[in-house]
Amino acid sequence: MKNLPARFAACVLTALALGACNGDDNDNANAEVLSAAGSASLLPQLPGARGPGNPPELGPRIDRAGRPAITAALVSAFEADPDTQRRDRAAYNSSGLSNMAFASTIRTSLGVLDGLDGTCGNQLLADPMGADRYAPLVQVLLDDQLYLNSNSPGSVYLGVEAEKVGLVPPGQGAGGGREPGDDVIARSYSALAAGAFSGIDDGVPSDDKTHNPDLFPFLAAPR
Repeated sequence: MKNLPARFAACVLTALALGACNGDDNDNANAEVLSAAGSASLLPQLPGARGPGNPPELGPRIDRAGRPAITAALVSAFEADPDTQRRDRAAYNSSGLSNMAFASTIRTSLGVLDGLDGTCGNQLLADPMGADRYAPLVQVLLDDQLYLNSNSPGSVYLGVEAEKVGLVPPGQGAGGGREPGDDVIARSYSALAAGAFSGIDDGVPSDDKTHNPDLFPFLAAPR
């Protein structure tokens, strides 16, 4: 029994020696395989193949990651011709920010949404006595991008914008942005119709999935 440690050490040394020899053999074999795989003559030649030396060219913008519901609620929202509506929205999505070409259609939609709660002129930033009561909000909405405040914790959809225009006191907009499960449609329509964070129902009481904003990929698995 006293010789067990010595025997165990001998076994370990033998195993290490054998492993080292096997490792050398495998390394040499792998090197030969890698050398062969790296040979240009053994690879098929693909004309125009993309890679570091031939990166893809960027094409025109086809969509934008802006504020939810803005396109659907404001861009040709009340256009009767579906083909015209599709063309207008495609043009909006492919355009840059603050494109005044879409000010007219957004202004028209704001006028309709302003009366959604039965009261005209109470819309966010609306000037009841002004010649163009919707102009201030049109300018804000044309800058269609989602703002974040990394200095504030938490997430409140439209929070940063709401603080900027005085809808909520400083600090109550949190970090802005949005989280999975936020009812961004109801909040959007509430802001557009009544100048508030809530009050206009979108008819969808809740999501049919429970999302986890702290665990990637954050969204619940699809059905």
